[in-house]
Amino acid sequence: MADRIHAKLNYTKTEEKPEAEEQTETLKRYELELEINDFPQTCRWRVTSKEALEQICEYSEAGITVRGTYCLPNKDPPAAERKLYLAIESTNERSLAVAKAEVTRLIKEELVRLQNSYQYQPAQKNRYKVL
Repeated sequence: MADRIHAKLNYTKTEEKPEAEEQTETLKRYELELEINDFPQTCRWRVTSKEALEQICEYSEAGITVRGTYCLPNKDPPAAERKLYLAIESTNERSLAVAKAEVTRLIKEELVRLQNSYQYQPAQKNRYKVL
């Protein structure tokens, strides 16, 4: 009976491929790690603030996660730990590059701001003189 219905509809049966063969296209994942441990505290705060991370993630379509622990300069991190870094993940290389560029731009802006603020501070005048 099914054959008669197929004949009326001009239906021809095609061979089905196994599902494993259909899903050969895999999703690529790109990762990048930017160490921020050795930058000044204000730079680290600026880059790791919730607002900055949300803005960069939305702009670049990449995911950014703060990982590791802060270690003092010239000190090694505790065992099984890493220095503070940003883990950037994306499904394409362009998003990864845009996120990296935006993070480095924020760090450079903050470094320039810090440098300029130190240059324009008036010289401290001592209150007392030693004779």
